Amino acid sequence: MSIHVFFDNSNMWGGAQATRLLREPTVPWVALRIHYDNLFTFIEGGRDRRTAELSGSVPPECEALWPYASKHGYKTNLLQKVDDGTGRMVEQAVDEILHLKMANVLLDYPATDTLVVATGDGKLSSFGTGFRTQIERALKLGWTVELWSFSEVCNSCYDRIAHVSPSLHLKMLDTHYDCVTFVQGGEYYEKDPVGKKTYFRVPARYVKPL
Repeated sequence: MSIHVFFDNSNMWGGAQATRLLREPTVPWVALRIHYDNLFTFIEGGRDRRTAELSGSVPPECEALWPYASKHGYKTNLLQKVDDGTGRMVEQAVDEILHLKMANVLLDYPATDTLVVATGDGKLSSFGTGFRTQIERALKLGWTVELWSFSEVCNSCYDRIAHVSPSLHLKMLDTHYDCVTFVQGGEYYEKDPVGKKTYFRVPARYVKPL
């Protein structure tokens, strides 16, 4: 049985940060890192991987991520953030690229394979597509689906779907947080309302082995 992996980097990063606030709230967000080698290895579980897609947006550039993703054979889909007209920089079609490629896999491969989706996002996009809708399509076609996420950002719709569809397997990463993240120790700073910087040191936390 082969697997097809789709990795929503923005949502996984948000999930790691939300879990950090619960597990180690004194660590500043900027010091947290995802250990992608461990995370990819853990999600894939040594299985035959036919598809590996990862989406993200720039900026921030996340230069360290792309070599890791490439090393593990992931195709990276990177899009520039754009101004939404109010001065905010927002993502454009990052998720929709994965939605399209998920649909292609459902058309091109047999339902005996497993769809592996790393996200907790259950919303519809502005174009009417969503991870949820593609997962529901896969289940209707007879696929086995694994959803990997952190519980803090996993949309409750997936619990409801899993309740009626035993072919959807929810895989929460919370208990493996220390194995898929680490803290980059060093000197950091925070600004007060007038822009004055206060420097402080953050001790390193090394990743635990899987």
